[in-house]
Amino acid sequence: MTGPGPGKIPVKDAKVVLFSAEGPRVLEANVYIHLKGYSRARVTHLDIEHPGLNEFFPPRTSFYARVRGTVDGFVADFSRYLKGVYVEMSSRTLRRVVRPGESTIVYVGGKEGGIFLGFRKQYVQRLEELAAELGEPSPRRDAPGV
Repeated sequence: MTGPGPGKIPVKDAKVVLFSAEGPRVLEANVYIHLKGYSRARVTHLDIEHPGLNEFFPPRTSFYARVRGTVDGFVADFSRYLKGVYVEMSSRTLRRVVRPGESTIVYVGGKEGGIFLGFRKQYVQRLEELAAELGEPSPRRDAPGV
């Protein structure tokens, strides 16, 4: 699901820059913490929604990528899938998920209107804690797979 919806918490301070062979491109992307059990989400994940991402990541494509925490947020390196393509995410909110100096592997999926990042368990817990602090609904424990 693209756009706002139940269980999708907007990350309002997120700035997204896509780097590719054409150079850096600032995207006016919407970024959401999408909680498990809401709007058909099977796991809590991060949505980055901008139609320009589908040029590189068509819907229903998926791969694994490295995410590295930075002082300003994180960098998702998609070079294993597309040489020289990566996304830089600046967000004071999200830098608490992948902390500066940390590195992890994420599952990246193309969807209509953008991509989603599926994190490992410890990072999912951080996303859910962050959502709770933002005063949003907690993950539904009656969701499929629980």
